Amino acid sequence: SGSNVGIFDVTDTALLPIGTQRKFSDGRTFRFSEFAADTTAGHLVAQDVSAQAVVYATDDCTAAAVGAKTVTLTDSSLFGSATADQYAGGYLHTVNDAGQGYTYRIVSNTAGASNATTVTLYDGLKVALTTATDVVITGNPYNGLVSATAATDMWVVGVCINAMDVSDKNYGWVQTHGFATVLYDAGGSAVTIGDQITLSDGTAGAVQQHDTLAVEQIVGYALHVPNADADFIAVYLQLE
Repeated sequence: SGSNVGIFDVTDTALLPIGTQRKFSDGRTFRFSEFAADTTAGHLVAQDVSAQAVVYATDDCTAAAVGAKTVTLTDSSLFGSATADQYAGGYLHTVNDAGQGYTYRIVSNTAGASNATTVTLYDGLKVALTTATDVVITGNPYNGLVSATAATDMWVVGVCINAMDVSDKNYGWVQTHGFATVLYDAGGSAVTIGDQITLSDGTAGAVQQHDTLAVEQIVGYALHVPNADADFIAVYLQLE
């Protein structure tokens, strides 16, 4: 899918649904994405969570019956300033109490009014929700992308493959799998062929050798030994 938009194309409108996957016969995989900030080709990117919102809402649901496709969430600090469709394409997770354990994809949401937003779902509720139900909202991971940093509070989702100037055009593709070229942080441990690589803890958008097993997200594997002054490195991405 996505074959009508070239992988190096950048546009000022969403010509495809955000997150549309394009996969080539050599295994390279791409996702059509929306960028929230200027981004350089070869930089790792992650969602700007503050814009798309990941929230833990405790006892903030209104009651909703089995089969309902709308859920109203009320909390002044979480939803009072929600913008229309801020969560569109994201997911509503029921994580505690009545109706727990389900994931529902979000079609749209209303702008915050009276400290509440109403979320519309693709599928009806399988189990009724009550005012005791806790939920989490995770945004579409390919919406609102920025250059990833060590402080990024969401996982790296891909590599920007063409320079993005969001004042002009803010839609394009990120690569998620296969042979790719990525910014390299030469300040870390020396990288050898086959090393696991992760998001750099010193250079935004870059990769480094995996050095903290329990903390760092694996991005992929190094395909060569870079020179000490190398700016970029060839990698085999494994982000999906």
